[in-house]
Amino acid sequence: MRETIARESLEDALGAFRSLDFYVVMFGLALCRAWIVLCLSAPFVVSEIGVSDWLFLIPGALSTLAAAFVAYRVAQRARFDCRFKAITGAMVGVCVLGSPVVVLGQSTIGMVAFMVLSGVASSCLQVLWGVGFARRKASFSLYCYPSSAIVTAVLVAIVLFEGGLLAFCLYPIASFLLLLVSTSKSTGVELADDGDTASGDPAIERGESTSGRKPLPYHVIGRLLVSIVIFSFLCRMYDALPSGGAVDPLSAIGGSSLFALVVTGALFLVFSVLLGRVFNPLFGYRIALPLMALGMAIVSLFFSDHWYLSILLIGVGYELFDTLTWILLVALAQNQQVRLSQYVIFGLGTAATMLGMGIGYFAGGTVRESIVYGSLQVSSIGIVSVMVLVVTAFLVLPEGTFAQLAGRRLFDRDGGKAIVREADAAGNPLETGCDAIADEYRLTPREKDVLLLLARGRTLAIIMRDLGIAKGTAQTHIENVYHKLGVHKQQELIDLVESYVGI
Repeated sequence: MRETIARESLEDALGAFRSLDFYVVMFGLALCRAWIVLCLSAPFVVSEIGVSDWLFLIPGALSTLAAAFVAYRVAQRARFDCRFKAITGAMVGVCVLGSPVVVLGQSTIGMVAFMVLSGVASSCLQVLWGVGFARRKASFSLYCYPSSAIVTAVLVAIVLFEGGLLAFCLYPIASFLLLLVSTSKSTGVELADDGDTASGDPAIERGESTSGRKPLPYHVIGRLLVSIVIFSFLCRMYDALPSGGAVDPLSAIGGSSLFALVVTGALFLVFSVLLGRVFNPLFGYRIALPLMALGMAIVSLFFSDHWYLSILLIGVGYELFDTLTWILLVALAQNQQVRLSQYVIFGLGTAATMLGMGIGYFAGGTVRESIVYGSLQVSSIGIVSVMVLVVTAFLVLPEGTFAQLAGRRLFDRDGGKAIVREADAAGNPLETGCDAIADEYRLTPREKDVLLLLARGRTLAIIMRDLGIAKGTAQTHIENVYHKLGVHKQQELIDLVESYVGI
């Protein structure tokens, strides 16, 4: 069984890497992300208007939030798609043509306007790329997004040392042109069905499930968005803090932040190729949290000695979380039970990222001044940050909620439409869902029996009686099942099983 899954996973990966569309999308998104990074770090921008990052990020967040609202209200999705793409293309063109004029003119007002427009254009362009991912098979994002992270770091490193002026003229227009190529019919790529709610199905329009499966509650998606804001805030706040005179040992290759991007992309890509169809996003979430917490703890304990080690750990943890959330957003945008269009999902996701980054840079600048003047200790920042991260992990986005978001089989060969194989006419859908979960989470045969009883709402006493085992043994099996599935109570387990098959 495992050999078959591994072979099929490798076939999926090789199929993606052999596709021309894969490289078009990978380079297109990488160019867009590199444009964003360079807007936040280009020396000629910083020298003119000082700390400009929040001027870039906050307008981007507001624009994508407005786009999500309009996409939610509009009835004709095809017309919105064309208009949004045209408006984004126009803004990209203005940024490309205006960048040399603004730089040569040395106008502070012009530079501010340029940064605001660049933030809006790049954010909208990222939304378009997200929609493009959502219109492909779910497994596509598993390989393409981490690959684009590596390419992003390379593109930034290439031009960062010359000030990034060339990138402002080349990267945006190249990304948009590749977007047009990727969305044209001439690519011949097999796209997944559009997840827009305007499907013509009255049941879906009323928010009902056509398969008997309960719609994913909006508050669960809201928890994900809030966690994106918090993680982005924490990571970018540390980027803005003083380094205490420490020298970045990785400055010759672009710095610790770019190296973290490469490390995360490479590791995620390796795990994706090796695991493929049995890939569990919850595993990555469990790694991202400790990495960020460890980096923040190092800041508290060894600020002056290991500053860039902490930045590297925080960066790797955040980029891992960012990759996971992108894959979750793709899955949500493809899922009609979510009842939100692809533009709404990625508009909200991009807005949450930009908002968190903007607030983080702004707060980091304020905290930086307090640290320099001695009114605030770096150790205090580290302690508070760890507490915020812990609260987020346990209250905002606990593992049970994350498992509910990632509970469906995202990477089947059919592009995510079939969550599990349909049971025979006389089969039991509950058992079908438990079989799928047992295979994916590597449960033992006895743990599978316990899972099925828990999914039926059975108590500890009933499990002991039906399986003929002692109380301690039953408790151990239940704890193992909860741990492997990433849930903390029986209702979360039931929700997870129901997310695999309509009940």
